Amino acid sequence: MEDRDRLRLLSLEMEMQRAWLAAYLEDREARAAELSRNVAWRILMSVIKARSFWAAAIGAGAQWWRRRQTSAA
Repeated sequence: MEDRDRLRLLSLEMEMQRAWLAAYLEDREARAAELSRNVAWRILMSVIKARSFWAAAIGAGAQWWRRRQTSAA
């Protein structure tokens, strides 16, 4: 095999490795962004689904409002 052919093959191999690494890093960034979105979405949904928390918060707010109204009257 001639030196020129070896150099061409080496160049091709390096280009393939560079392309693979670029694709890998891009995919890794996309997975990381998707994971953080999924985590934020799960936290939001768990807060929304925590009905007992919302019932307690609304109950405490209503109680505070009644106390405020009776003390103002």
